Amino acid sequence: MLLNELALRIQAELRLPEGCAAPDICGVAPLAEACEGEVTFIADDARLDAADGCPAAAFIVSAKLAVKPELSRRALLVAVQPKLAFARAIHVFYSRPYTPRGVSDDLKMGAGSEVGSDCSIHPRVVIGRDSVIGDRVTLHPGVVIGDRCRIGDDTEIFANVSIYDDTAVGARCRIHSGTVIGADGFSFTPDEEGRQYKLLQVGRVVIEDDVEIGANCCVDRAGFGETRLRRGSKFDNLIQIGHNCEIGEDTVVAALAGFSGGTKVGRRCIIAGQIGTNQHITVGDGAIITARTGVTKSVEPGRLVGGMMPAMDYQKWRRAQVLYARLPELFERIRKLEQGARAED
Repeated sequence: MLLNELALRIQAELRLPEGCAAPDICGVAPLAEACEGEVTFIADDARLDAADGCPAAAFIVSAKLAVKPELSRRALLVAVQPKLAFARAIHVFYSRPYTPRGVSDDLKMGAGSEVGSDCSIHPRVVIGRDSVIGDRVTLHPGVVIGDRCRIGDDTEIFANVSIYDDTAVGARCRIHSGTVIGADGFSFTPDEEGRQYKLLQVGRVVIEDDVEIGANCCVDRAGFGETRLRRGSKFDNLIQIGHNCEIGEDTVVAALAGFSGGTKVGRRCIIAGQIGTNQHITVGDGAIITARTGVTKSVEPGRLVGGMMPAMDYQKWRRAQVLYARLPELFERIRKLEQGARAED
């Protein structure tokens, strides 16, 4: 397509060097790989040098970058949010319209279940009793859906996903391979003899519309009530969501995060990788938690919190650990020295 057509579709302003016509565009690529006829994206000033030798037909940039002299002779697509414009350009060239492939002959479906119209049900799919599969749903090989489940329209569930009984999944969701939805929450209590006695998990999982869950995640069913993932929340791979958790609308969670039972996370939070939460805490709307943070207390809305030990020389780390263990003793000695200094004054 012509570059000016792409500009309209990604909501960007086209700026061409004087006397130049809008070129034909054949694709989208990252800056280091872009070829002639392709559009690419420059995130910041640090990447301007790489743009000098790039043969791309046009660059998606911010208004701040558009005035840089290094780009004065290049075709530009100026956007308020350049990364979003780049994402839209990828969709323009590489997304494919949905084409139903029908229902495989070997589908195993229990009594009372229904499959909607124009679905794509691959081989080796199992659906339990009294479950409802919406229209244009795609179930890849090895998907197992339990009894009394609901899968919304246009949802895609990838290979070998397991969805336990009584789970509800909304419309336009994507659940990637190996994920387990609705397994028992981890809840035990010792009996009179000290043996662990299981608390039955009798709740369910509810996943609202437009949620995406990465590969090999686990979302536990509630002890009572619901574990709920709100509309538009997004989850990376290898994430654990415990029983009775609630993750708010448009919140994003990076890989290896773990949410203990009863954690409540608000809307539009950013949760970085390898974080862990204590039970029954609340993370307020718009909060940001940086990587590898142990969240032991509730976080107020809009707060930026973090705390981790970066890598250092191993021998220095060992000495630091010795000092860390002695901090109470050292603090007490400093306190006494300060009291003595004040008394002398």
